[in-house]
Amino acid sequence: MKLRALLFYLGCLLFGLTGWAGTEGSQTPIPSKFAGEVEKFATLPRPEPGGILLVGSSIFKRWTNAVSDLAPLPVTNRAFGGSQTSHQLMFFDQVVPPCRPGLIVWYCGSNDIKGKKEPSSVLQRTEEWLGKVSQTDSSIRVLLVSVIRSPQKRRDGQLEAVDAVNRGYEEFSRKKEGVFYVDVNPALQTLAGEAKVELYVEDGLHFNVEGYHQMTTLLKPAIDKYWKKEIKP
Repeated sequence: MKLRALLFYLGCLLFGLTGWAGTEGSQTPIPSKFAGEVEKFATLPRPEPGGILLVGSSIFKRWTNAVSDLAPLPVTNRAFGGSQTSHQLMFFDQVVPPCRPGLIVWYCGSNDIKGKKEPSSVLQRTEEWLGKVSQTDSSIRVLLVSVIRSPQKRRDGQLEAVDAVNRGYEEFSRKKEGVFYVDVNPALQTLAGEAKVELYVEDGLHFNVEGYHQMTTLLKPAIDKYWKKEIKP
């Protein structure tokens, strides 16, 4: 019996280190899934304090021209593809404090929705992440970027969830000091509210070069505005 108990304990310990953590009836990978990618951040040059830090999932991760598209703004990209809000919480200490940003630009929540997470849980984890930012340095500002109303979200019937998360992000910007919101969807839709499919790659989720260009037309002015020491009227 003692041997069986010992084996059970060791099995539980191993599962906790390399297995899966259940969330809302689904399974979410524990940090090890992204550990290798995040560990590489520590080998990169540290940016000057007070700059602009991009965090989030693959929309930012795949934005390989972000630095040039947002020039001359001092931008550092630390997004990692496939991540959900839970992963941003898991790796907060490895991503945010080392970069000592003045403004963090957040794009996350799309993968949560794709994974059928409830909007309320996405917003709860985002709020927890915002709390970590404030605890790290209360002077850091955060710009929340709207989840994209992409063709993939439309095909999967997830626009309602997307809109609910975006409303929550906008609400945070009204109630939380130093938190702001920008809706980039107007640059990605027709006047009738349909997706401009020509801005996306084949999967209907990620942007092509022109998609990033269109997003930048709304995102860059917002970054420039909220990065400054004094908020512009």
